[in-house]
Amino acid sequence: MSTSTPSTATQASLHQVKPQNDAFISYSRRDKAFVEKLDATLRRLNRNPWVDWEDIYKGEEWWKAIQRGIESANTFIFVVSPDSVASAVCRDEVTYAAECNKRFLPIVWREGFDPQLLHPAIASHNWIFFRETDDFNQSLQELIQAMDTDLDHLRAHTRLLMRALEWQNKAQNSSYLLRGHDLQEAEQWLMQGLNKNPKPTALQTQYINSSGEAEALALKARQKAKWIVVLTTILVNMVLVTGACFWLYNSASGWARRWVERQLQDALNVGLVGIDGDEFEAIAYSPPSPTNEVFYQNHQDWLVKVNTALPTAFPRTYAPTANPDEIIWVGDSLRDITNNAASQPISATRFRQPYTVDSASQYWLAAGLIEPTITQSTYTDQFGSWLSISGPIQNSAGQVVGGLRVDFRANYVQQIEQRVRNALFSAYIFVFIWFFILSLIILRVTRPLTDSSSLKAAQSRRNNPSK
Repeated sequence: MSTSTPSTATQASLHQVKPQNDAFISYSRRDKAFVEKLDATLRRLNRNPWVDWEDIYKGEEWWKAIQRGIESANTFIFVVSPDSVASAVCRDEVTYAAECNKRFLPIVWREGFDPQLLHPAIASHNWIFFRETDDFNQSLQELIQAMDTDLDHLRAHTRLLMRALEWQNKAQNSSYLLRGHDLQEAEQWLMQGLNKNPKPTALQTQYINSSGEAEALALKARQKAKWIVVLTTILVNMVLVTGACFWLYNSASGWARRWVERQLQDALNVGLVGIDGDEFEAIAYSPPSPTNEVFYQNHQDWLVKVNTALPTAFPRTYAPTANPDEIIWVGDSLRDITNNAASQPISATRFRQPYTVDSASQYWLAAGLIEPTITQSTYTDQFGSWLSISGPIQNSAGQVVGGLRVDFRANYVQQIEQRVRNALFSAYIFVFIWFFILSLIILRVTRPLTDSSSLKAAQSRRNNPSK
């Protein structure tokens, strides 16, 4: 094929794939009259052949224009004549078309050529005869039928070839790769094309496989990003739930402690109401025989009544001594009123039993202190867990002569705290499982349908490298 005068058509954008043509016609200049007739006839039949006298744009390099024409054509028509067989340019066109795995349709216009000069791609295909002695219309029908055979495969072959070449010419820039539905169709075409003619080129195969691998990596990255978002959401929610659980626990524990403190305060107030400070002073500081004293017996009876009314409250009275770190026990609701040591409860005190006060304790009332004092935290001994409150006993002159201490079993607070802990732990586990299941559901629902097919295709390519 020889050069021709360029057309005045506007140059196509370098960033667009050129539209497909039905056929590329390779010919010798000496056969131009026949090619003009063939071109006009094909166009009347709504076919779009590529011929160099019309399809080379201004400013394009001639051979590059020829290459683009071959690339964009579904079929390569070679007009066989002695001149085209001997033409080096025509041979180069056939060679490039063979590299592109184009479908060849050789048509014989003039005989008398040397068969040894035929390109193997032309010699190996069936020929259609358009000689002057042949029926042009019948030959044209054969040509049209051959051009339209498996046309969808041909069009896909051409489209993917142009896309692959564009990707190659752009230094394999990933923005030119196939994606989504295009990629799925290309992968299906590639699998089916292995048993069809023309077969996919190595470049097409590389292009489709690279597109699939890029899409699989992108899908994995999106899934990873989704998991990061989901796990972050779960973590944030669990932190909020944890904070809420701690708040509920502290609230419940605080409520239980305040309830116990109210009980303590009530027990102290009730106990102080029934204690006469002058009688207590007489018992505590100058008792001739306390077990026989009416004051002592009345004092004990009152403390027992307080304990009976409030079974979890155990009141006892004490008086200071000359030693600031020591007190003596006066009355005790747990003490046997007969003062029989053998029958005394193990936790009871004896009358005027000395006791060394721990300097770190907060529940002992020293002489001169008026305000009741409650222990700040529960304490545990061999008899259980306790909260205590102490308040002053005053004589008729307003002097502090002793104190009343009420010990209250703190098991209620601990039981409330344990119940709250158990309930919150169960709720915490339930919320975590619910958030996790909900996240999986969201991931499943928001996952595009193409994700699984693309990942499966990528896996198939890894398992079948030959494809």
